[in-house]
Amino acid sequence: MSQASKVLIIQTAFLGDAVLITSLLEKIRLESPSTLVHLLVRKGLEDIFKAYPHDHLVQVWTYDKRNKLNSWWSLRNDFTNEKFDQVFVAQRFFGMGLLSISIGAKKVVGFDKNPLSLFFDEKVPHEFGQGKHETERNTELLASWLGPQVHKPFLNASHFNNFPVDLQPKKYLCISPGSVWETKRFPVHQWIEFIRLLPLDQEIVLMGSMAEKHLSDEIEEAFIGSGRHIHNACGQFNLHEAIAVYQQSQMSFVNDSGPLHICSAVNTPTGAIFCSTIPAFGFGPLAEHNKIIEVKEKLACRPCGDHGKKSCPEIHFNCANSIDVQEMLQAYQAFLASGSQ
Repeated sequence: MSQASKVLIIQTAFLGDAVLITSLLEKIRLESPSTLVHLLVRKGLEDIFKAYPHDHLVQVWTYDKRNKLNSWWSLRNDFTNEKFDQVFVAQRFFGMGLLSISIGAKKVVGFDKNPLSLFFDEKVPHEFGQGKHETERNTELLASWLGPQVHKPFLNASHFNNFPVDLQPKKYLCISPGSVWETKRFPVHQWIEFIRLLPLDQEIVLMGSMAEKHLSDEIEEAFIGSGRHIHNACGQFNLHEAIAVYQQSQMSFVNDSGPLHICSAVNTPTGAIFCSTIPAFGFGPLAEHNKIIEVKEKLACRPCGDHGKKSCPEIHFNCANSIDVQEMLQAYQAFLASGSQ
């Protein structure tokens, strides 16, 4: 078993990327348990790691993208004083590449697509779009040190008890209608159609940020007076509380977005809906029970980019509108029939 005394992992992208980096925390914990880990994430995402219960993660640092220059210089000074043995930079952008090579670490490992990879001590090929999962890509950063074994992302928020008072753990269904990118969002009218297919007594919690509340409000309003119990929790929880809610849900239906990866990390049965993006990009669900739901027809316009877009370039949005909600119902029924609650 290889050892290193202190390492830094850099991942300052979105919510899902930060959650998935816990697979590296798990790899180090299990394969080099004496190593101390520092982690750098985007400011605002540090709450995630209140749900990471292992103490080899000694500090979570934050990078403030609203004040990039000052934050970068402050981190550079702090990291230089830390004297890291190894730095693993999962970012493929100039700023984090420059940070990683300027802090005096004994070894810097990053992806070959980083503009500054020429100056890394070790650069790793970044394979995208061919089906390799992001956890596999990230693990390759550590492979020369700890080998190729991939571990699942892991969070555990079971010690948090901030749940809606009228809900019982493992009795409610989470639905997350939002995403940063509009073309990753399953349309509201499709969510409404799906919910109408569910048993009337199935409790539903709508999850998301305050910025996504207009989506959950529209869904909630469609069922006023229906007798259906829908708890609109958008914007009600901070990140570690939200993780606890997902963890205690019976099942969750999510877009290709951060909540999908939270469900993977807490092993919640997941129905993952892919609209404009495709699972081959490497961000599919990893929960033990999962179902990928996507349009059956092969569309020449899909995927329309590596990430989502602000609107459908072809106007029709068939990658989402053509998804059959009956397939979502079947995923729900199959999970219930499995008796795995």
